[in-house]
Amino acid sequence: MTSVLWLLGPSGVGKSTVGWLVYRTLDRAAYVDADQLGLCYPSTGDDPENHRVKSSALGALWPDLKAAPLVVSGFLDSLGEARRYTDRLPGADVTLCRLGVGREELRARFLGRGWLTEQVYVVLDEAEALERPDFVDFADFTVDTGGRSPADVAAEIRERWTP
Repeated sequence: MTSVLWLLGPSGVGKSTVGWLVYRTLDRAAYVDADQLGLCYPSTGDDPENHRVKSSALGALWPDLKAAPLVVSGFLDSLGEARRYTDRLPGADVTLCRLGVGREELRARFLGRGWLTEQVYVVLDEAEALERPDFVDFADFTVDTGGRSPADVAAEIRERWTP
């Protein structure tokens, strides 16, 4: 069975950076940023985040990726949404790791990117919604990225996830 680590959380929490660092600690592995799989726009009205495209692309890649541990970073906001992806990964042992950070630090990180700054309040609202109990509970574990280096966060994740 292939181990898959999925890092999820709001935009700006560090999913891609930490995911890449976790991937780099593994001897033989693969890394996928789900956002990169869905860069097909305009999206459809019933799937504005392009989860249908992203999950299909991940499923198409799975036969070539399943020989080694896989690290995925990507936004998910429900167990149903997670299943859309995991159903396309037969034989995978998927661990969902939620990354979190305080509102003010998330705001500063997002604005520090210097692009899509007009979306900051949307991101903050999404982050708040991701704190609801049903979301927190569907992740296997949560790691706080606040005030920590990406390398430190990646090291904690590697302590808690063994492929």
